[in-house]
Amino acid sequence: MASLLDLKNFIAEKKSVNLSLLLQTFQTSKEDILAILDHLIRKGCVKKCLKTPACATQCFKCQPENFALYQWIEPIV
Repeated sequence: MASLLDLKNFIAEKKSVNLSLLLQTFQTSKEDILAILDHLIRKGCVKKCLKTPACATQCFKCQPENFALYQWIEPIV
């Protein structure tokens, strides 16, 4: 299982990641990763950004989270 600190440090280092990269890197369940991401979003460390699929079709076969980017937010000092 991915730890909160490991995930936080990874996103801070990369600045912007998608869910599939996090799943590959940490090899844990999607639910666990999303729970940690939700926590980081609530704390104001991470921002979720949705992008438009490149195919631009309306088949609705793709999951919306496949197009989400999670961006690190630099703390204000």
